[in-house]
Amino acid sequence: MKIRLTTRHVDLEPELREYVEEKIEHLVRYFDRVDEAHVVFAREGHLYTTDLTVHASRVVVSSEQGADDPRSAFDRALEKVERQIRRHKGRVRDRKHGEAMGEAAEVIGGTAPGEIGIIPEKLSSTVLSPEEALRELDEQNARFLVFVNAETSKVNVIYRRDDGNYGLVEPEE
Repeated sequence: MKIRLTTRHVDLEPELREYVEEKIEHLVRYFDRVDEAHVVFAREGHLYTTDLTVHASRVVVSSEQGADDPRSAFDRALEKVERQIRRHKGRVRDRKHGEAMGEAAEVIGGTAPGEIGIIPEKLSSTVLSPEEALRELDEQNARFLVFVNAETSKVNVIYRRDDGNYGLVEPEE
């Protein structure tokens, strides 16, 4: 891997140079092929900025961060680049292993992305008044309850609203 260091109005200490090279070498953890990294240290007034650009297997990732000292600016830029590389690697892995993800979802009890559908459920025909249905909803701590209204003999739904109140859905006649 090729590492280029450039400075603008900054004296680069040997300890910082070694630190930067060591940290950039660790980027191989995320990508097998990190071809080149270019680090630019600059000083503008009291603020140090670090511009880090990494070329890795057909991807160019970069970040520019500022701080009160060059090491902190570099650490921030490196953290952001690592996050971008991890995100990119995850997208590539998901694209390559899309079918495997569906199988894994089924194993843990989920639904594969291409198999989302309607699952029929049985409904007990409980005859309740709206007040009784409200008490039942609170007892079950559910978001909604489907019941047969004792007053109208029609199927109704009582549900919790986002504003804290309750809603009652009744079919039109």
